[in-house]
Amino acid sequence: MAYRLLLAAAALNGTVFGLLFIAVPDLAISLFGGRLDALSSLLVRQLGGVILGIAIFDWMLRMRDEHAVRRAVVAANVTAFAVVAVVAAYATVTGTINSLGWVVAVFHAVVAAGLAATYLTSASSTVPGQAMT
Repeated sequence: MAYRLLLAAAALNGTVFGLLFIAVPDLAISLFGGRLDALSSLLVRQLGGVILGIAIFDWMLRMRDEHAVRRAVVAANVTAFAVVAVVAAYATVTGTINSLGWVVAVFHAVVAAGLAATYLTSASSTVPGQAMT
């Protein structure tokens, strides 16, 4: 249950930020106190596409119970969410972005830790090839 809920939260977060980055990158970045030049705006739009793609991936795979599928989904998401958490925390501490960065850092750290914990708990209680709940 926690796995599915965390992936749904990740998908919602990715959909919101992905669409914002694609449609209105300047506005999205200004929420964090930043400004974009023309190149940065294009790169943020590309990043939005990647984020949206991962959100779709998470949404579509959240109900799958196969061990190998979960392992891949968790590995990809824990990596992405942990990196975002660390970078957002660093950017907030150094003053590169405003205090909204803490919201981003904490949300991403919670999802990364939660997915890792649900996977480790589920993996230790199942036999490979058996469905995890």
